[in-house]
Amino acid sequence: MNKAINCIIIDDEEMATKVIAKHLENIPDFKIVGIFHSAVEAFLVIDDLKVDVMFLDIQMPKMTGLSMLKMLKKQPLTVLTTAHREYALEGFQLEVVDYLLKPIGLNRFLQTINRIKRLVNTNSQQTSIEKEEKVTENSETLDHIFIKSERAFLKIDFSTILHIEAIKNHIKIVTTKETHISLMPISEFETKLPPNDFIRIHRSYIINITQVKRFDNNSITNDNGVFPIGRSYKEIVRDLLTKRLIK
Repeated sequence: MNKAINCIIIDDEEMATKVIAKHLENIPDFKIVGIFHSAVEAFLVIDDLKVDVMFLDIQMPKMTGLSMLKMLKKQPLTVLTTAHREYALEGFQLEVVDYLLKPIGLNRFLQTINRIKRLVNTNSQQTSIEKEEKVTENSETLDHIFIKSERAFLKIDFSTILHIEAIKNHIKIVTTKETHISLMPISEFETKLPPNDFIRIHRSYIINITQVKRFDNNSITNDNGVFPIGRSYKEIVRDLLTKRLIK
């Protein structure tokens, strides 16, 4: 394995982070690029760290590890670390690599590392194949999307979108001119949006940051109305909007 594997450790207990960091000292090619004692703190910078592997505690103040995991647009290989067995099922439903119970012994930790190495090698091979397939594709960043609405495909410019609302397995896309309904989960549509201009503020709402007229700790206002900020999203949304909109 030639390329270093960038790791971050997130746990509100300092001793727990030291245990994992100590274990990683024995592993060639694994590099710690960040240690955080808050899920909120890690969430705000994770996109800038080019993280390959995340060792994530579950029970933390302000935001749990599982809440953070659900909010990530791109999830690194994730190992949940906890003293509680009852979260295992939910963790694996979120496609985590492994679930380590504290205290984490070195032998059990090495089993997880071997699993990570296999996944990294597989992903690396798949990435190489995908790059070869995309050589002839247009690499320009699109400023629009086509959605299927009724029996036709409609072009929507990202800049005109005010917000997106989840309605069961459909989404309602509200623009400055009209509203469209499309059969698509909101989580899938979220992956197609420019991440710098759109933010998930609630399980049911994504808003266009450039269209925000007012915001506080509980709600966001645009030209189409007032939208609630979900409890688990509040701190992240406030911090991101403040950084983006308050100069």
